[in-house]
Amino acid sequence: MRHHQRVSIMSLGLGQAAGLGQDALFDLFKAAIIHDAGAVTWQEKLALENFDTANPWPHCRQGYQLTSGIPTFESVAETILSHHDHWVGGNPSGLSRSEIPLSSRIIHLVDRVDVLIRDEVYILEQRREILQRIRNLSGQIFDPDLVDLFSDLTRNEGFWLNLVSPWTYNSLLQLVPFRWIRVTSERLLELAELFARVVDAKSPFTYRHSCGVAATAKFLAQKAGLPPKEWALLEVAGLLHDLGKLAVPEEIIEKPGALTRTEMNLVKQHTYHTYWVLKPMLAKYPLAEWAAFHHERLDGRGYPFRKVKNELDVSSRIMAVADIYTALREDRPYRQGLTWTELEGVIRKKVLSGALDPELADLLFENRRDLDESWAELTYGKRADHRPLAAKINWQ
Repeated sequence: MRHHQRVSIMSLGLGQAAGLGQDALFDLFKAAIIHDAGAVTWQEKLALENFDTANPWPHCRQGYQLTSGIPTFESVAETILSHHDHWVGGNPSGLSRSEIPLSSRIIHLVDRVDVLIRDEVYILEQRREILQRIRNLSGQIFDPDLVDLFSDLTRNEGFWLNLVSPWTYNSLLQLVPFRWIRVTSERLLELAELFARVVDAKSPFTYRHSCGVAATAKFLAQKAGLPPKEWALLEVAGLLHDLGKLAVPEEIIEKPGALTRTEMNLVKQHTYHTYWVLKPMLAKYPLAEWAAFHHERLDGRGYPFRKVKNELDVSSRIMAVADIYTALREDRPYRQGLTWTELEGVIRKKVLSGALDPELADLLFENRRDLDESWAELTYGKRADHRPLAAKINWQ
């Protein structure tokens, strides 16, 4: 996250120097703060820490696919697609020079600057070396006009100090163009869908998991007679429930067998991270609780907070049922998706052991036909592939 904050600070500073208007700057911020959303594996993220990344474009394509079709982010999808394009051309996008979106050229330049920053060396002792490295590639990899602008901009020591300061986040907030944005359930859903796509992309076995949990939770909330406002919030919570899995190595997520105790302990952190990422942002709603408590048990033996029955409201219990139901229906590295008979056996055992709410389990089994239709829509329908392919682009 620190990398994305620093790229955003530098992008906005360079965007202002380039004369971008407020709307363009706001879009630049949106693109910069999520520019590497397509790098979903740890290997991809580590590779991007190398200045001369051999093949950065797959994560650009993935980022484009993740943001396309989501109204809040559609305006920045093209920027993300080309944010590693070389100035002289030869890019998978087919673009070169001024054909490359200006916002992409800005992010590309400052992204590589940030990669060059070394934590062990005082920042002001690095700037000359960094600037020389960038100038050497001016007119080849980077837009020469932007390199000149960046050189002028960075004469200010405060520019560099902002990047390593304890107040980096505050500095970023001062640069972000102010916008009145009414937070509606639709906007929350759009944001949640982006995060869900990023999380689920970590493994081919979970490509529909968050959407499946969200759809099932909303369905059970309706059948349980909860108010409509709660349906919508549960859908958002379902999309965000595994946000913390971004901290779990994909080798563990895709392991074709039982996890060791150490591996299981690593997995147990994911709901903790989900809670603390969401709680400060959405304190007005109980979304953090609903999203993060899906591995808690009514008998207090769940994780990571060891909540007990009277601390788990109906919506939290719904999420637990929706999560395990969806997981059991999915193919996993070590098994095929379960049939209704098989998954009912598993869920009934969990009810008897004190994990799940028996009434909600009954509600699930009473509505098999509707749930089958929902699952078919996730598997084969228009929601099965929510990411449009960049068919005309050669990614080899």
